[in-house]
Amino acid sequence: MRMTPWRGPVWLRAGFGAGLVLLLAQSVAVVPAARPWSDRNPWFGGLLQDAIYVLAAVLVLVRAIAVRQDRTAWLLMTGGLGAYAAGTLTWVAVLADRNPPPYPSFADVMWLAYYPLAYAAVIQLLRARTARIGPATWLDGLIAAACAAAFASVVFMTDFGGAPGASRWSVGVSVAYPIADIVLAGLLLGAWALSGWRTEPLWVLLLAGMGINTIANGIHMYETTHGTYIPGGWTDALWTIALAVIVTAAWQSRQRPAERRPAAKVVGVALPAVLAFASLLLLLIGGWRSGALPRTSSLLAAAAIGGAIVRMLLTVRAVAALADARRQARTDDLTELPNRRLFLEVLDRELGRPAGSAPLAVAIVDLDHFKEINDSLGHHLGDRLLQMVAARLAEAFGGAGLLARLGGDEFGLLLPHADVTSARTTAINLLAALRRPFDLERVTLHVDASVGVAVFPEHGTDRGTLLRHADSAMRVAKGDHSGVVVTTSGAHDDADRQRLTTLEELRAGLGNGELVLHYQPQMELATGGIPGVEALVRWNHPTRGLVYPDGFLALAEHAGLMGRLTLEVLEMALAQSAAWRAAGLDLTIAVNLSAANLHDVTLPAYVADALTRHGVPPAALHLEITEEVLMRDAARATGVLAELRATGIRLAIDDYGTGYSSLAYLHALPVDDLKLDRAFVTHCDTDTRSAAIVKSTVELAHNLNMRLIAEGAENEAVLDRLRRWDCDLVQGYHVSRPQPPDVLTAWLRERAGLDPRSLTPTLNPA
Repeated sequence: MRMTPWRGPVWLRAGFGAGLVLLLAQSVAVVPAARPWSDRNPWFGGLLQDAIYVLAAVLVLVRAIAVRQDRTAWLLMTGGLGAYAAGTLTWVAVLADRNPPPYPSFADVMWLAYYPLAYAAVIQLLRARTARIGPATWLDGLIAAACAAAFASVVFMTDFGGAPGASRWSVGVSVAYPIADIVLAGLLLGAWALSGWRTEPLWVLLLAGMGINTIANGIHMYETTHGTYIPGGWTDALWTIALAVIVTAAWQSRQRPAERRPAAKVVGVALPAVLAFASLLLLLIGGWRSGALPRTSSLLAAAAIGGAIVRMLLTVRAVAALADARRQARTDDLTELPNRRLFLEVLDRELGRPAGSAPLAVAIVDLDHFKEINDSLGHHLGDRLLQMVAARLAEAFGGAGLLARLGGDEFGLLLPHADVTSARTTAINLLAALRRPFDLERVTLHVDASVGVAVFPEHGTDRGTLLRHADSAMRVAKGDHSGVVVTTSGAHDDADRQRLTTLEELRAGLGNGELVLHYQPQMELATGGIPGVEALVRWNHPTRGLVYPDGFLALAEHAGLMGRLTLEVLEMALAQSAAWRAAGLDLTIAVNLSAANLHDVTLPAYVADALTRHGVPPAALHLEITEEVLMRDAARATGVLAELRATGIRLAIDDYGTGYSSLAYLHALPVDDLKLDRAFVTHCDTDTRSAAIVKSTVELAHNLNMRLIAEGAENEAVLDRLRRWDCDLVQGYHVSRPQPPDVLTAWLRERAGLDPRSLTPTLNPA
C-alpha cells in the first residue's frame, strides 16, 4: 500500500493546509524580490516570526489529539516546539529591545528545552517501529550517529571559544547549543539506521525537518560568529521550512511493516559504508590541514570508522554463516551426503547443457525391506544403518558424479557422461558393495537394494521425466528382484500407473475381506496319509477375479502391507482349522510368515492369543519362514522363533536351497522342518545333480533331527525317488493342486478310503 497523508475530518484537513501556507509565508517574505516591501513593513516579519512557532506547535498538537497512533511521540514534539515558540515570543516581545539583550536569558532556557523533548519524540517513534534490534543494526546506528555528530561538531565547534570575560553561565549556555545540535544530528541519523533505514514518508520527513533545523542552527552560529547574520534572512527561512516539514511529517500515517519499500534495503547496504568513508575523509582532511579539525570531531569520526570495521567483521561472519546455512540446506543431516534439493539443482544444471552434449544417467537406489528393519530394530539402529549404507555407497561410487540421499532409504545418483552400459555397470558394483554384511551393534545384517536407471536424452530430456522413469524402473527391479533395471520409458509409465492402481485396490481389499485361502495337501510318504495342508493366499478381486500371489505379494511387501496381510491370513487359517477339527478332520495348517512378522517381538503373544480365541492347539499350527528373512536379523528372528516354538508350534524353513543355506544357521535356529525348493525336487528323477542335492538334503535334515518336506512333486517317478531316499512329506500337483476349503474337504473325505499308492489324476482338481 502506498503511503498517504492522514485523512481526518474536512475541517482538520483544511486547517492543516492553511497552517502550512502560513508556515511558508515567512520564507516567501525573505525572498530578495519581496525584501523592499518587507523592509517598509517591519511589523510583518516580526509578526510572522512570533506566530510561526506557535502555529507549528498547535498543528502538531491537533494531530496528537485527533490521531491516537504515535500520540505520545507527537505530544513530546508538541512540547518541544511549544518550548521553542515560548522562547521566541519571550525574545521578541520582552528581550530583543533591551540594550544590551541579556545573555543567558529565560528565552535560552526555553530554546534549549526543545532538544530533550525532540530527542524523546524521535526515540518514541523509533521504539514504535522497531521490534528487535540486532548487533549489526546497533553498529549501523553507531556509525551513522558518530559520522553525523563528527560533521556537526566541525560546524558548531570550529572557532568556538566564547566571548572574552564571559560568565560561567554564558559559557555553559554557549556550549550547550552546539552540543545539543551535535547530539541531535547524531540521534537523527543513528535513529534512521536503527529503524532499518526506513524510507516511509513520515520517518523521512521528520528526520529531514529536524535535520534542516539543525543545519539552520549551524549556519546561524557561523554567521553570528563572523558577524554576517541578517535577521529575516535565509537562515530564518530555513527554520520556517524545517517547521513546515516537521508538521507535514506529523500528519502522515504510519506505514505498515509489510508495506516497507525495497529501497530501504539498498539504502541499508550502501549508507553505512558511505558514512564510514566520509568519516575517513574527514580525518584525512584534518590530518592534512593541521589544527583544522576539532579533537571532538576526530574522536567521533574515529568512532564511526571503528564501528564500520566491527560491522564489516560481523558482515563477514554473517556471510560465512549464510554460506554454512546454504550448505546445510543442501546436505542431509543424517548421512552428510547431498540432499534432494542439491541433487535436483545439479540435475537441472546438467540438463541445461547445450543440446547434443554427452549423455547423463540418473539412478535411484532403494533399499529392500528397510521398513521392516527399521520397525523391528528401532529408528536409532535404522538411522545408523543408513549412515553405514551411505558410507559404503560413497566408497564404492568413487566420486564420479553425485551421490545424494533423496529421503528415507532412497538414494540418487547422477552419472555425467554415462550411457546405459556404464550406468548399469556402476549400479551393479554398488549392489555388490551393499551385499556385504553390516555389523550393527551385535547384529549382523544383510542388505539388498533395487536400482532403476534412466539416461538423458534417450529416456527423457527434462528432470521430471528422467526421475519418473528411473523411479518406475526401480520399482520394477524391486518387484521382480532383478537388482538393476534400465527404464523402457513408456512401458514403465504404464507399469507404474498399473502398480499404483493395484496398490490402492489391495489396500481397499484388505479392509473389505477380499483375501481368500486355498489349501495344498502335504502327503506323508511312509503312510500316504494327509496330516496337514499349507495355506496359500489368493486375492478375490472384484473385477479381475482370482489373483494369485505373484500378482500382489511383492507390491504388498514394498508398500509395507505384508505384516497386516500375514496376520489376516493367520486368522483365516486358524478359523478354518477350527472348522475342520469340529468336522472331525485333524489337520495341521502351515502359514508363511513375513519379515515384518518375524521381527515383531509381540508376535508370539499375538499368535498365542489367536490360538486361544479359535480353540486350536499349538501343535496344529506350523509356521514357515524363508532363509532370506532370517538373514536380515538372525539374532532377533532366532529370539522370536524360540518363543513361538516354546508354545508348541512347529517351525519350518521354506524354499530351502534358494537363499544363503548357511549350515551355521541350521545348527542354531530352533526349527523342526526343512522345505526343499521345487527347483531341486521337480527334476530329481532325471537330473543327477538335482538328485544328489535332494538326497543329501534329506540326510542332512534327518541328521539334524528335522523332517524334510519336498515341494514340486509333479509325477509318480519323483514320488518313487523321494520314498527311496526316505523323504518325510511331499506336496505338489501330483498329490493335489491348492483348493478352496470346501473342495479340499470333499477331496479328503473321498480319499480317506483309498490305497495310499493309488493316486490318480481324477483326484486332482484342475
